[in-house]
Amino acid sequence: MGQATIDQDSALHLDPVGRDEYARLWRDRRFDRMECLSARFNRHTYAPHTHDTYVIGVILAGTELFHHRGVEHAARAGSVAVLNPGELHDGRPSEHGYAYRMFYPSVALLERELSDALGRPAAAPGFTGTLVEDPELFRAIRDLHLTLEDPQADPLKTETDLMRAFVAVSLRHGEAGGRLRPAGQEPAAVRRAREYLDAHLDRPVELADLAAAVGLSRFHLLRVFRATVGTTPHGYLTDRRVQQAKELLSGDLPLAEVAVACGFCDQAHLNRVFKARVGVAPGQYRRGSNPVQDGAPAGH
Repeated sequence: MGQATIDQDSALHLDPVGRDEYARLWRDRRFDRMECLSARFNRHTYAPHTHDTYVIGVILAGTELFHHRGVEHAARAGSVAVLNPGELHDGRPSEHGYAYRMFYPSVALLERELSDALGRPAAAPGFTGTLVEDPELFRAIRDLHLTLEDPQADPLKTETDLMRAFVAVSLRHGEAGGRLRPAGQEPAAVRRAREYLDAHLDRPVELADLAAAVGLSRFHLLRVFRATVGTTPHGYLTDRRVQQAKELLSGDLPLAEVAVACGFCDQAHLNRVFKARVGVAPGQYRRGSNPVQDGAPAGH
């Protein structure tokens, strides 16, 4: 068996996926072209191989069997798997197959996220364990993967979720060589962050731009904002957008234009987010707020 360093796309093609299996792989340009894989395998096997990236992911169902560091592992549903770059491993399904979601982040990406969190240059972590039982981290990695798969995901949420998940796995289960500094109180910075978000309700907000505007690192901003406001900047931004949508729904602006004015991708995106927070769709909210306009229903 070969032991070449290959990307995940090449690894998949060494043994083609069967008709009753699926595998979706994509690369996210925002995060150093990180490969992301969502798959369900019943028979597909991986030959021994290595990656020049980390392997970080979660087992959603079933059990994957694989050799790593001379030991056979059984990665069961609920497990978090972490492998360092260059480590030889294979993979095959157990009797009932398995489903998983995997990230293949570069060394540079983990170094960047960890350095920001620690407030100093930091080397990428080394992981001594292979399988981790950490329910909170499992949910963070699974939810991040789902977010990256969603073309309508807000960039502020995506960046926030990625930083929090990768910093958590690095500090909890890697030899990262550092601790987080105390969050402290930064009332002036939090106030400026809220003002920045309030001024950008109608457009995408990047976490790096927000942090630069208030003079804090990205990770420190996330911590002090949550400590002060009780939610993340993305949570605050979403709530403010929904509140603005409520105000606009008192008028006759078409729902599609309300969505754009409040920073949502389209009307469907507005509907989904609005209903999740208000309990009814925007059209229903409008009809309830304005039963009649000039003798006719006020919806669009």
